[in-house]
Amino acid sequence: MIGYWFAALRRVAVLVAVVAVAMCAFIAGVTIWDDPGTWAEALRDGVLIGLAWGAGIGVVGATSSTWGAARAASRHGLRLAAEAVILPCTAEFRVPLSSGVTAYQLTDSVRYALSEIQVPLIDEVTEFTHGKLTLVYRQSLSGPVKLHISIVTERDTATVTMDARPTAAWRRMDDGASWSVLTAAEPHVRKAVRQEAGDTTAV
Repeated sequence: MIGYWFAALRRVAVLVAVVAVAMCAFIAGVTIWDDPGTWAEALRDGVLIGLAWGAGIGVVGATSSTWGAARAASRHGLRLAAEAVILPCTAEFRVPLSSGVTAYQLTDSVRYALSEIQVPLIDEVTEFTHGKLTLVYRQSLSGPVKLHISIVTERDTATVTMDARPTAAWRRMDDGASWSVLTAAEPHVRKAVRQEAGDTTAV
């Protein structure tokens, strides 16, 4: 959990810096406006107050995100990791492919496998085509998450790419929601693809 906290703090570093600089300029400007002769003291006070505000916002933001991410991970039966702060969350794997198995068959198997589990629970299927599957998850998360799965078949190999991210493109953090969805769903996707592809080692 502490690893995630530090990762979240680095993630909000730019916002913290902007707040610190803005507060420093504001405090120094107001003080100098009242008494132009105290510019040195005003600058010092502005820097100190700006740093305090920036640090406070950074700590509160990172702590809040860590708490939310820990709850999301727990609900999905996972242990929180530092990489949960990174967006988008991605995974890719390849499996041997038996002759005649199509991308559509693999995609349908993945859709069925994910619809059978309760955590994470699918709220909406927005795309289901030949080698493309997009699902939306909302329950027990800080915000809606879109999981996109792409399956490309070659002569004897199937390549599966998974991408999880908030449905709101502007979000830079989602309290581990995307990571929780992808990490919880990935084993089921792997198993479904391997079984449909004819991998006899799949269990």
